[in-house]
Amino acid sequence: MKSSVSFRLGLVFGVVIFFTVAISYVYLGGQLRTLFYDGIKNEIYKELELNRQLLDTRPEDWSDIRQSDQWADDVGAALEVRVTLISLSGEVIGDSYIGADRLSIVENHIRRPEVQGALTSGFGESTRFSETIGEQMLYVAVPLGTKEPYAVLRFAKPLHDIRLLEAELRKGIEGALFWSLLLSLVFGAMTAFLLAGPLRRIAAAADHFVHGDFSARLNIRRNDEIGQLARAFNFMSEEMKRMNQQEEWFKAVFSSIREAIIVTNPRGGIVLANPAACRLFGLEPGDVRPERPGRRLTNPQLQELFERVNRSNAPVIKEEMQVMTERGERVLKTSAVPVIKDGYSEGTVFVLNDITRLRTLERIRRDFVSSVSHELRTPLTSIRGYTETLLEGAIDDREHAMHFLSIIHKESEQLTALINDVLDLSRIESGRIEYRFEPLGVGDVVHATVKLFRTALDKKQIELDLRIPDNLAKVFADRNYLEIVVRNLLDNAIKYVTDTNGRIRITAYAAGDMVKLEVEDNGAGIPRKDLDRIFERFYRVDKARSRDMGGTGLGLSIVKHIVLAHKGNVEVRSRLNLGSTFTVSLPAASGDQLKQGA
Repeated sequence: MKSSVSFRLGLVFGVVIFFTVAISYVYLGGQLRTLFYDGIKNEIYKELELNRQLLDTRPEDWSDIRQSDQWADDVGAALEVRVTLISLSGEVIGDSYIGADRLSIVENHIRRPEVQGALTSGFGESTRFSETIGEQMLYVAVPLGTKEPYAVLRFAKPLHDIRLLEAELRKGIEGALFWSLLLSLVFGAMTAFLLAGPLRRIAAAADHFVHGDFSARLNIRRNDEIGQLARAFNFMSEEMKRMNQQEEWFKAVFSSIREAIIVTNPRGGIVLANPAACRLFGLEPGDVRPERPGRRLTNPQLQELFERVNRSNAPVIKEEMQVMTERGERVLKTSAVPVIKDGYSEGTVFVLNDITRLRTLERIRRDFVSSVSHELRTPLTSIRGYTETLLEGAIDDREHAMHFLSIIHKESEQLTALINDVLDLSRIESGRIEYRFEPLGVGDVVHATVKLFRTALDKKQIELDLRIPDNLAKVFADRNYLEIVVRNLLDNAIKYVTDTNGRIRITAYAAGDMVKLEVEDNGAGIPRKDLDRIFERFYRVDKARSRDMGGTGLGLSIVKHIVLAHKGNVEVRSRLNLGSTFTVSLPAASGDQLKQGA
């Protein structure tokens, strides 16, 4: 059960006050009893002294025991005490509580402590139970006679009377202590409540503080410890707000860095990783906790680099390595810097720059230059050779000259097609093309393209099967470039089917919010090992046959870039000697796009 500070403070104050009052009551009761007892004893002693002075000499009529007993009765009645006269031999010669006729049977008092004290030191005192009276009594005795004692005068007072008086006084004290306790508890509770007020405000502000709200301020203008605590809390809140803001900035900067950054502890546990590193190595944010590293460097190359940096305590800058990641094998430019404090390593900071794309582009550039050079050299060599042959005299041989000129013409056309494809691909990849998108029917584009290839289809006696529904959804595309896509796919299919039983099927259908166009043939097919590279520049499965048929090796690369520019996708399925199927997926035109084109 949760209890407030004010309740606990009030409880503490109440317990302290209660025990203080209780101890005070016990102490005051003891002191009161002692003081009251001493007061009664002193009062009796004074009365004894007064009467002893009056009885300095023995009265003559005391020879009659009735006279001495009467004197004891008179003094006892006047002073409200028990008066006893005792002879030096211990016989009782007068007692205010006992009649004269019974004095002879009273026990001898010579051995009583107060009597012995009076005879030996001039004053005797004793507290005991009286067998005669049947009650606890206080006895005080003094000797009578100045020069020589002739008797002992003893005054006694029942303690019952003392207790009754003490009880009355205690009632008054108890009442006073009760009201003191009550008022003390009330004022203690009020004090605890007032003291707990600032603490409650501090606790409420601290609760906001714990939940990330650093805007709470404490307006406590006091110079005591609570005021110091409030000022310290306000200062800490400002510092935490500033640090939290800096942390947000650092997180934003850290998260926006494209390079993968991994921070490890001295044992190789990952304590920090930015989103780029998490994506690269398949790390979950929950796996990366500074207070308890849950993952370790498992990549052999990174582990070797980590151990090397720890051994030398020297940074490793811009070292390239191939690392297997969640995204496959990647080329990383790695920097590893140890964190040194007081001469000891506290971990390592890895900065991993993924340069796989750069190295791939460099390889593609090299391949491109090599391929273009090769593709240009082949027709140019052929043109140069036949031209030199003609210049050396073959031009006069009309039959051979016409053959040479036809070869030169064919090679020049091949060279022109290559240059045009290179220029088209360059413009497409550069993004400088302004596409004119409009809602288009895929069937219209396919039928227009088929007309261009009707002669080639008839020449090779290819069976063409068109399966395009009339109610097929339109696509949002550029007509000219969509025709280029269909033309390249249909041209490839025509080139690679046989002349006797060639079949080509063009199918279009809707698939969700996409429209798919498939160009299927029963040609030579593509080996499985070449499927991943079929859309690269200048890549040919059968280079010699492709060149003989006038292919440049750029058609499928152009198709891929045009489809990607239309936010679509192109795929290929193929089996060797069984044919190939190219599938182009394009987004269907939305309602707004259809209205725009209407």
